[in-house]
Amino acid sequence: MTLAEELSFSRLCHEELSREKTRDGIGLLEEKRLHSVLKRWVCDDFTAHEQKVCGRGEKPRRFVADVLTKEGEIFEIQTADLYPMRKKIAFYMEETDHRVTVVHPLIAKKEICWIHPETGETKKSRSTLREGVLHGVAQLKSFLPLLGDPRFAVVFPAIEVEEYRMLDGWGNGGKRGSHRYELLPRALKEVYRLQTREDYAAHLPEMPAEFTAKEFGKSTRLGGYALYDVLAVFEGLGILAKCGTRGRAALWHKAEG
Repeated sequence: MTLAEELSFSRLCHEELSREKTRDGIGLLEEKRLHSVLKRWVCDDFTAHEQKVCGRGEKPRRFVADVLTKEGEIFEIQTADLYPMRKKIAFYMEETDHRVTVVHPLIAKKEICWIHPETGETKKSRSTLREGVLHGVAQLKSFLPLLGDPRFAVVFPAIEVEEYRMLDGWGNGGKRGSHRYELLPRALKEVYRLQTREDYAAHLPEMPAEFTAKEFGKSTRLGGYALYDVLAVFEGLGILAKCGTRGRAALWHKAEG
C-alpha cells in the first residue's frame, strides 16, 4: 500500500462523512457510506459510477456496474458476502470483454460504540475481530473457475472502522442480538491485490511438509467453513493437494509447481 492510497482513503472518508451528515444525517443503511467511500477510492470520477453494461446477443441482458472506467474496467464493490455476486460476475466474464475487479473490504480494526436506545448515551469498546487476507480468500470458493483468469482480479482493502450498535438486544446488557445502526470507515491499513496463481500462493503460510486441516486452521486462525473454503481455493488453484490421511484426517501438502 502506498502513502497516496492511505491519504486518499482518509480524505474520502472525511468527505463522505461530511456529505452524508449534511444531506441525511447519521442513520443511513450501514453499507451505504462504506460502499460510497470504496467506490470513490477505486475511481473518483462520478461519471463512471452506476453504468449499464450490456451483454452480447439479439436480446442482451444487462447489469449496472458500480464502476465502469473509461479504460473499460469494471469494479464491483461488495461489503457483504461475495456469494450473491456470482451470477453478475459470470455475466461480465462470459458476455463482455471487460476486465473485472471485485472489491471486498476486510476489517483490520474495529471500535464499537454502543448506543442506549432510550437515553442516547454511548459507550465504546474495542472489538477483537481481525480479518486477514485469507478471510477474503475464503469468500472466493464460488469464483474458482475465474481465479487466475487475466481478466479477473480481487482487491481486499483492510480497513479500520467504527461501528455504532444499539443496545436493544436480549442479553449481555442488550448486546446479544443487537442491530447495527451505522458503520463508518476510518482508515486504510493495507491493500491486497490478487490476480495470478502466484498472488494467491504468496499468502500460503509456512507449514510442515504434510499437515491436516486442523493444523492449517491453528496456523491461520481460521475455522469452520472459512477454513475448508480456503483449502478448497488453494486446491483449485493447484497450490495445495491432498496426499493421504493421518488416522481419519486428510493430509495436505504443497503441490509441485
